[in-house]
Amino acid sequence: MLLAVGAAVTVGTLPVFLVGGLAVQIRAELGLSVSLLGLAGSVFFATSALMARPLAAVTERIGPTAALRFAAAGSAACLAALAATPSTGWLLAELALAGIPTALSQPAANELLMARIAEQQRGFAFAVKQSAIPASTLLAGLAVPVVALTVGWRWAFALGAMFGLLTVLSVPRVSWRRPSRRASPQPARSRLLLLALATVTGLGAAAANAMGTFVTVSAVSVGYSEAAAGLVLSLGSVAGLVMRLAAGAIADRAQPDLLRMVAVMLGLGVVGYLLLALGQQVAFLAGLMLGFGAGWAWPGVFNYAVAARFPDRVATATSVTQTGVYLGAGGGPLLFGLVAEHYGSSAGWLTSGVLTALATVALIVVRATGR
Repeated sequence: MLLAVGAAVTVGTLPVFLVGGLAVQIRAELGLSVSLLGLAGSVFFATSALMARPLAAVTERIGPTAALRFAAAGSAACLAALAATPSTGWLLAELALAGIPTALSQPAANELLMARIAEQQRGFAFAVKQSAIPASTLLAGLAVPVVALTVGWRWAFALGAMFGLLTVLSVPRVSWRRPSRRASPQPARSRLLLLALATVTGLGAAAANAMGTFVTVSAVSVGYSEAAAGLVLSLGSVAGLVMRLAAGAIADRAQPDLLRMVAVMLGLGVVGYLLLALGQQVAFLAGLMLGFGAGWAWPGVFNYAVAARFPDRVATATSVTQTGVYLGAGGGPLLFGLVAEHYGSSAGWLTSGVLTALATVALIVVRATGR
């Protein structure tokens, strides 16, 4: 079940990260500028932000199994459309549509894990689910030398669409009882806590998703070849994948303060972005490993913390914090693209470091006041 859930979330994020990973090749054919690349990531996550809350209600109505299957099928259709896209305008429109199934997959996956995974294994289960992001960037990085530079970048999207169709078939059937309506409204304190946590995730995601979108372009600018830039992205993705799984295992075994753990990971991410800003190949690789391995490895632990805090409304609660993720993920690449186009990539990475530092401080404050 964990592999099916991870695959469903992975295929949902493939459209935006394939565009980022294949940006050099897409730009050569369609004329995709750096600022338009940032806009491409922004429209994907902006749509997801708009649809997160409504689709959480859909998940509670139809159940997580049906929701995950619909999400995977929708993502497969969007990947197929991207494989045939004729222009940047169509690419932006298709990415906007691709944000809808992504917004559906996240609350469905969270609800399924909380309902079907034993409590002592949930940290690792959420880590597997959130490993979809580095898995997507890993596939995007490998797609450059394996697919884009051999048979063309469009085939990478076509293969992604096939993966999405296989994922639809892999989602297990589980029984589901729609949660009863609650007689009392959600307490104001809980709403404020969720909004504060959504702010934290927005800041952290703004920096992290800019990293996933602009790594290959920045790697080429510091001296890596196109093929090597794809492999650099893959190495960073592996670091993020391993650290997400390790963080989930630590959460289950050591049972630490989860929000404090997230704050430490964000703080290490700041160091990674500063190394990326140096513009040197060795420092760039080290910063990427640290950025992916810490600065982008926190979502699994974070989502588990939110789900554990609101076990009776997992889909709804995580949809609020996920909205923060989508807003940050939408604004981050756009901000990075504008800064990088006018002041250079180093200024863009410094901006990501500042955003992550703000997220770290905000989480420390929220944790202290929320206790």
